Amino acid sequence: MSSVVRPKIAIIGAGVVGLSTALHLIQKVTSAVVHIFADKFSPHTTSDVSAGFWQPYLLGDTPMELQRKWSKDTYQHMMEVAHYPDAHETGVQMLSGYTVFKDEVEDPFWKDTVLGFRHMTSQELAQYSGQSHGWFFTTFGAECRYYLPWLAKRLKADGVKIFERKIDSIKELGSDYNVVVNCAGLGAGKLAGDQSVQPIRGQVIKVKAPWIKYYFNNEDLNDIYMLPVIDSLLLGGTHQVGSWDLNPSEEDRKQIWEGCCKFIPSLKNAKIEADCVGLRPSRPSVRVEKEVLYSGSKPVMVVHNYGHGGAGVTLHWGCAKDAVSLIEECLQELDKSTASKY
Repeated sequence: MSSVVRPKIAIIGAGVVGLSTALHLIQKVTSAVVHIFADKFSPHTTSDVSAGFWQPYLLGDTPMELQRKWSKDTYQHMMEVAHYPDAHETGVQMLSGYTVFKDEVEDPFWKDTVLGFRHMTSQELAQYSGQSHGWFFTTFGAECRYYLPWLAKRLKADGVKIFERKIDSIKELGSDYNVVVNCAGLGAGKLAGDQSVQPIRGQVIKVKAPWIKYYFNNEDLNDIYMLPVIDSLLLGGTHQVGSWDLNPSEEDRKQIWEGCCKFIPSLKNAKIEADCVGLRPSRPSVRVEKEVLYSGSKPVMVVHNYGHGGAGVTLHWGCAKDAVSLIEECLQELDKSTASKY
């Protein structure tokens, strides 16, 4: 705990990573004054396009021990959220379903984290032509058009202030805050001078198909998937590295629609509601670390929490916990620096 009476913390970004980091921060450092800055809010964030489906995905070279820790911490936390008295407001729901493969693959590292992981039976596989191997398990989905407003509501109730403001440089905030936290998603790279950050374009079709209550993934989310959200079903998808195009593509739409209908023929009767595109904020590995920048001669304590690729929801709470631990370390270092002057 910092001896700074009321440490001031600025968080850049109001997606699932920024808001969850803010929430865990006020739970751990109860004296903190926390301000959030963003130029986009729900329903206009990348998180809002996502189905919020928990499954580690597109994490590049992120160390396996961190993938295990962050994904498990998040899964366990979200299982608790799913049982909160106000769970109906959160957009969080338990989901069971199938992930199928053409050929046999190794079990995932997270098989002991999820509920009820098992291999699909031959009878189950027979439903999906050309697929010889598969998994069944129970996970969660967190639809961010509900989850983000719920997080923001909790933060505001606890005195966190949220400002609509585009931050072009971390140093803009350095003179007013003890620590600045970079959770800006795809914009985090520019703020951090990190040229390795790039988009992975994802396109989905939102449909009404109330008779479908389970999820379906072909080839571990890399090809065709069908993910239930609260009021709809998301069909996907694409993972186009380096593409900044936010316009729906007819070619991608055709590939998604035909691919999903091939495995789930009843989808041909679904009502199409919208085509949606989001840009996943990717880098070679997720970055959760601290750094000291300088605004002139003044040091600016910074904690980075970005580069989550296709696993922002999957990792958000675990990364928030580690980011807050780093914030606490920064405050302790500031205490020592202040004490040494006297």
